[in-house]
Amino acid sequence: MNLIFRIGFTALTFASLTGGAQAANLLANGSFEQPVLTSLSTNVAYYSLGSTAITGWTVDRLPGGDPVVQLTNNSAFPGLSGTDGVQWLDLTGNVGRGAGVLSDGVATTVGTSYLVSFDVGAVYYYGSYGPATVDLYVNNVLAGSYTVQVGNSNGFNWARYSYGFVGTGSPVKIGLYASTSLGSSNLGVGLDNVVLEAKAPVAPGVPEPASWALMIAGFGLTGAAMRRRGAGPLLRA
Repeated sequence: MNLIFRIGFTALTFASLTGGAQAANLLANGSFEQPVLTSLSTNVAYYSLGSTAITGWTVDRLPGGDPVVQLTNNSAFPGLSGTDGVQWLDLTGNVGRGAGVLSDGVATTVGTSYLVSFDVGAVYYYGSYGPATVDLYVNNVLAGSYTVQVGNSNGFNWARYSYGFVGTGSPVKIGLYASTSLGSSNLGVGLDNVVLEAKAPVAPGVPEPASWALMIAGFGLTGAAMRRRGAGPLLRA
C-alpha cells in the first residue's frame, strides 16, 4: 500500500472518529417529553409553583413572577412546534412573566468545564406578542438573559443559546425563567431542548482532536507534493 494513501486514510478516519462524538445530556427530560400529553384533551397541561410533575424539573418563579408554566404538545396549536421531540414548554403559563423551571441537581467535578444549551422561542400566532426573553440561572445566580425577536407570520422563531461554567464539585441546578421585563412577551415564551454537557479538559501543550486531524492531513499533502516531484519510489511500502 502506498504510504501517502495510508496517511490520508488515517487523517480521514481520525477526523470521522473525533468529529462524530457527542457528550451525554446530564439533565433528565431536557426536551420535556415526560409526562406524555397524548389525547386531544391533554395537548396542553398547566403546572403550578412547586410541581415536580415534569420529570427532572420543579416549577419555579422569579420574585413576583407568575407561578404557572404550560407543557404543550405540537398538536395543540397548528404551526407551533418545539425543536426536539413532540412537546415544549411555554414559560408564560396562562398569561404572565417570571415563571420557569429548576432542574434537579447534577453532580459536577472540580475543574471540569460544563456547557448548558437551550432553545428559546418567540411566538407569532395571529398577532405578535413581542420578543421572548429567558433568564438563565446557575445555582440561583443569574448567568445571562437571552432574547429572540418575534417573526411576522404564524409560528415560532427559535434560537439556540449556550453558556459555559466550571464545576466546583458540588451539585449544580439549572434554572430557566420567562423574564419579568415588560419588554418581553407575556404570552408565548417557548423553551425546548435543554442540554447540559461535561467537556473534558485539554492538557496544556496537547493539540485538540481537530488539530491532530489537520496536522495529519497536512502531512499527507506534503507527501503528495514530494511524490509529484519524483520522490515516488521512496514512498513505496
